Amino acid sequence: MAESLSSLLIIEGLEQSFGGVMALAGVSFQAPEGLIYAIIGPNGAGKTTLFNALCGFYQPSAGSIHFNGHELCGLPPHCIAALGMARTFQNLQLFFNMTVVENVMVGCHLRARTGLLAAALRLPRVQREERQLRAWAYEALELCDLADRAEQPAGALPYGLMKRVEIARALAAKPRLLLLDEPAAGLNDTETRALKDLIQRIRASGVTVLLVEHHMPLVMSASDRLLVLDYGSVLAEGTPAEIQTDPRVVAAYLGGAVHYAV
Repeated sequence: MAESLSSLLIIEGLEQSFGGVMALAGVSFQAPEGLIYAIIGPNGAGKTTLFNALCGFYQPSAGSIHFNGHELCGLPPHCIAALGMARTFQNLQLFFNMTVVENVMVGCHLRARTGLLAAALRLPRVQREERQLRAWAYEALELCDLADRAEQPAGALPYGLMKRVEIARALAAKPRLLLLDEPAAGLNDTETRALKDLIQRIRASGVTVLLVEHHMPLVMSASDRLLVLDYGSVLAEGTPAEIQTDPRVVAAYLGGAVHYAV
């Protein structure tokens, strides 16, 4: 399937070292546009390190990252976000005293054009822009089934809905590639099934999804392709069915002949 689609993200020989520790060791892969591409592996395999390198939080020791035709190595996070990449985090990063829609509007800030003086004077163009940003925020809330919670304080929501607010905020930036870092962490079975539906709706809306997740039933049923990392290196890559039957993955990660519904 991947061979018939253009690659939105191309990683070649990516290395990330911290002192004498090699967190990523020559990682190479391509994420085709329009897919849900999952990255799995044991704790310490390098999954979040990879995300941080993609987003510019870490500057790789070696290798290249091409996203939508642009080389990302050396770019700061805000420039990478402006190119069309957004992410969520393992731990909640919400403004709990702000409303849900205000939290999501934060994701639109790269699309704002008015300066500090114009905002302080409340010029008409500032008010027009704020209405536009609010409209974009509501689009993301609708996709995440949160529109009816828009004016509620984010800190008053159940944990599962807080996680959705983070996804909505990332979507408000209008990304081409959305990085989800363990979105199912802390969710119950019902919330996880709803999360799977949401991720697939995001893909259907035209956004490519790069997913780091430990919840194997979610990964295997939602993803189109998977990359398996182990000790910072690529162990395997393929479809969910191929990964489940790969003896290297079974031995190193799944721990036996385990099969998940796909």
